Amino acid sequence: MRKSRQFLSLPVVSLEEGKEIGRIRGLVVNPQAGEIAALLVQRGGIFTEQKVIPYPRVVSVGNNALTVQKASSAEKLTSLPQILNLVKENVQLKGSRVITEGGTALGYVVDFFVDPSTGKITSYEISGKSPESIWKGKALLPAEEVRTIGKDVLVVRQGAEESLKQGEGALAEGVKSLKGTTNRFLQKARQLHSRLQGEEFGETGSREKPQEEEAPRDAPPKDQPT
Repeated sequence: MRKSRQFLSLPVVSLEEGKEIGRIRGLVVNPQAGEIAALLVQRGGIFTEQKVIPYPRVVSVGNNALTVQKASSAEKLTSLPQILNLVKENVQLKGSRVITEGGTALGYVVDFFVDPSTGKITSYEISGKSPESIWKGKALLPAEEVRTIGKDVLVVRQGAEESLKQGEGALAEGVKSLKGTTNRFLQKARQLHSRLQGEEFGETGSREKPQEEEAPRDAPPKDQPT
């Protein structure tokens, strides 16, 4: 898997001509399919014409370059009306808020992972560092939890917070803590109640009798009759 930002600035090399035809300047997202539809490629300065490579024309994505079969794989945007419409939609994903179907805020998208062989989005890296989020930190949200990709908001399934993964697959600590708060509170309450009962009734469950006062041991002897 590859983060979206790892595509940016990669040189695009044609295999037939053996030359660089430009560098990747942007990704075109298809929100309905949940995938990268095309790559925006530019050669030279900022005033040169930008071209588009439909993702199915990508041969391979390496660490240092992306390859296509031939230079003509990159076309003018006006020649590809479907991709032109997606560019006009301008779905960026990064910065989008993540909201469950029930209206719970999980955070916002900071990046997303792509399967380089297909262009499919596999997961979203989200951050909970917003005042409305129910947890803090960064975590991965599997793409199958996403119901709708909008221009500003990702709508995810109810309960998707339980699928948040952090590190090597552990549940995000904030979500795990949120889920267990009630259970821990009840457990502590039961322990306190049992402790108080033990102090009141003793270990056998019966009330302890108050101890009788002992007679003084050094009481003076009574006078003996003479």
